[in-house]
Amino acid sequence: MTNLDRFSQGLPDQQEARVVGECIACGGEVYEEELVWETDEGLLHDRRDCIREYIADFAIQKVAG
Repeated sequence: MTNLDRFSQGLPDQQEARVVGECIACGGEVYEEELVWETDEGLLHDRRDCIREYIADFAIQKVAG
């Protein structure tokens, strides 16, 4: 019987996925079909720590008010 569960396959295995770039925040590999942010400077992982590190390069964090 065919498995119709659309979540049964999961994400591609990183050992089999092709590397397509490098994250400009953490320097880690970016794999084909991985969700990323594309900036003028390059690719950015869609992870809170990478996004925060990227923003910290050009913004100042402070308490509002």
